Amino acid sequence: MADKKDKNTKRQIQEDNLDEALDDSFPASDPPAQGGITGDRGPPKKPEKAPKT
Repeated sequence: MADKKDKNTKRQIQEDNLDEALDDSFPASDPPAQGGITGDRGPPKKPEKAPKT
């Protein structure tokens, strides 16, 4: 049952953060970004794994 409570707690924190971001952006015409890469560049490349010796 602890896992379900942890998920609910994390979800509530996310909801609270979203509510705060929406309140801070009012009365802007664009909603706040919810994630992902923004800008004119793609995501950074993942580091290559070192070969095993």
